[in-house]
Amino acid sequence: MKKIALLSFLMVFLFSCGQQAKKSETKSEDTPKEVVVMSVDQVLEQASDLAEKEIAVKGTVMHVCQQGGQRCFLMGSNEDITIRVEAGEKIGAFSQEQMGSELEITGVLKEVLTDADAHNPGAEHGEAEHEEDAETQDAHKVLAENQAAAERVFFIEGVTVKEL
Repeated sequence: MKKIALLSFLMVFLFSCGQQAKKSETKSEDTPKEVVVMSVDQVLEQASDLAEKEIAVKGTVMHVCQQGGQRCFLMGSNEDITIRVEAGEKIGAFSQEQMGSELEITGVLKEVLTDADAHNPGAEHGEAEHEEDAETQDAHKVLAENQAAAERVFFIEGVTVKEL
C-alpha cells in the first residue's frame, strides 16, 4: 500500500512539474518582443541597417496630410530632420489635432526604391550573353553612377500609434 501511495505521489509530482514548464514556455512565446523606442535622428542614422525591420520611433508631428490623413511627418532634433509615416490599415488615419503632439509609432521601416535601384541590367536581360550597343552601355553606366550617388529615402509603414 505504501509503494502504491509513493508511486502515485511521484507520478502526480512529475506530471505537475511538466505542466508548469509548458505554461512558462507558452508565456514566453506570447509576450511581445520589446522594441527599443528610438528618436527620428537615431532611426535615420541607422536606417540602412534597420530597413525592413519593425521599429518604434518617437517624434513630434510637424505635418499631417490634409487629404485623409494617410501620412504624417515626425520631426527629429530640428525641422530639417524628418521621417514620413504612412498610416496604413491598422492605424487608419492621422488627425489634424495631432499636429505638434508627441507620438510613438511602431512600424516597419521601408526604403523608397529609385529608378536606378529598380533598373538592374543583369536581371533585366537574363542570364544569357548578349551584345549591347555603345548607347545602352553608356545608359547603364549613367544609371549605376546615379544609383551610387542617390540619396536613400526611408519611411515608416505604421502599425500602431500612441500619443505621449
